[in-house]
Amino acid sequence: MTTLTIALAAGGPSSDDLERAAGRADAYDDHAHMTTDQLAVRAGYLIDYHPIQAYAQGYAAYVAGERLAEQQASGRTGDRART
Repeated sequence: MTTLTIALAAGGPSSDDLERAAGRADAYDDHAHMTTDQLAVRAGYLIDYHPIQAYAQGYAAYVAGERLAEQQASGRTGDRART
């Protein structure tokens, strides 16, 4: 506990970093029962309406990473990936 207290006092993660991590974690959890397209819709709503932008950014970052992974796995990369 002492090490954690010193680490946080010495400049640990900011509140925005923690919110981004929470957004990514929630997106990861949601991905267990939602498709990537459904996650993208939810991310859009979060970006527009969530009061904490860092949370929405973390959620959207997870979705963008999953879309990229799906595109790479299917061989659809580059400018024509969405068509």
